[in-house]
Amino acid sequence: MIRTYAVWLAERHIVKPINAIAHVSRHSGYDTPEAREKWIRMLNALDIRTGDEIETLYEDYKRAAHNTVRYIEEFQHQSEQLTRLQNGLIMVLADMVESRDQCTGDHVFKTAAYTEIILCQLLKEGIYSNQLTEEYITEVVNSAPLHDVGKITVSDVILNKPGKLTDEEFRIMQSHTVEGGKIIDKAMSIVDEDTGYLTEAKNLALYHHEKWNGKGYPAGLKGEEIPLSARVMAVADVFDALISRRSYKEPFSIEKALSIIREDAGSHFDPLVVQAFLDAEDEVRRIAKLNLEP
Repeated sequence: MIRTYAVWLAERHIVKPINAIAHVSRHSGYDTPEAREKWIRMLNALDIRTGDEIETLYEDYKRAAHNTVRYIEEFQHQSEQLTRLQNGLIMVLADMVESRDQCTGDHVFKTAAYTEIILCQLLKEGIYSNQLTEEYITEVVNSAPLHDVGKITVSDVILNKPGKLTDEEFRIMQSHTVEGGKIIDKAMSIVDEDTGYLTEAKNLALYHHEKWNGKGYPAGLKGEEIPLSARVMAVADVFDALISRRSYKEPFSIEKALSIIREDAGSHFDPLVVQAFLDAEDEVRRIAKLNLEP
């Protein structure tokens, strides 16, 4: 009887409480607020009261769990603040570059919006699913405003010339792609880390004027040699340029711009990207109309 009582006592006050704690640990998560809340709720529900070292162990574990959750939430809050600051600085820098061109207006904001529309439509349709993730889309959209950062090296005289550029002026204008890549490279060397958004910022700056048929610049890449982000930006960039007033042209109608994009699928643009753009035409028109001149 004594032996049976001892086994029962050990089972009740040692084995079961430890197994319960282990069970909660195995079935808990930390990656979302909901998972962390569930972990703490399950742990509190154990309510172990053995009056000995097991209860002390439980209380210590519960205290450590609460502290862990608090540290995670504080870290995520600080990370979100840094991300908002980073994105804000990117927008300010891009806007400063674009403001030198008297005709581009809010080009950086509109192209980022069109880029997001296209990427989300591609994801929805399961196109380029080996590359597209929510994280990738966020990185591309956040870095999209930097696609023309290299224009900071181009003279205002060329940027705002009302007529056609000379061959030499056009060559200088084309150099904004390479110069943009160099600027992003410098940023990457300062950060000393190959972050996703800087990698995509470089791809966008360097390659958004490449063409699907290989007749673009600066590298003459063709097809899927061109990074996906740059292929998407090519459509967004050209569409916005078409419907916007420039020093050398009047704005095209949305219908005409969509027609040009459609016609250039397979030559200038990735045909799958164009199809996704056209499939999201209602959303494209909504953004376009928000920014059309009165």
